[in-house]
Amino acid sequence: MYLWRTDKLIDDLKQNKVNQAEFKNYYLASGVIVLLGIFASSQIEPEDVKTSLALFLINLGLLISWTNAIFKANGGEQGHAFLNRLIALYLPIMLKVTAFIIILYSCILLIFNQFEGYFDPAQFAHIKNLINMAVDVFSSFLVYWRIYIAIQKINSPFHKVE
Repeated sequence: MYLWRTDKLIDDLKQNKVNQAEFKNYYLASGVIVLLGIFASSQIEPEDVKTSLALFLINLGLLISWTNAIFKANGGEQGHAFLNRLIALYLPIMLKVTAFIIILYSCILLIFNQFEGYFDPAQFAHIKNLINMAVDVFSSFLVYWRIYIAIQKINSPFHKVE
């Protein structure tokens, strides 16, 4: 099971070397991380309903459009092991994107917090909420995009990990 080496996982998926127990483990590990994310987000102060609904609709659009794109990249109806590949790739890609987003978000907040005195508390909270939304959407986009690229590599006859 690869937690970081997406290139090795792509090669193993391409050569059908990932067995059903490994697919199950990828699914379980990904599920635990999703549940931790849901728990963490439930501990954050509630956002207004309009913002939450907008974020939900944007993420729903990303989910539907990228899942369809990834399905087509996998060969569509003639593709092989779509869900297995998607679930297996999700874990290492999500871990990499999360590490990147933590660093990016920390830098954004360090810069943004320097301007706190220029805004009243309500404005500052609203802008911070918008930044949180943008980072959330960007991270979802990155995960889907990297899975799409990985699926394309799996189906490419020229991709070989050295």
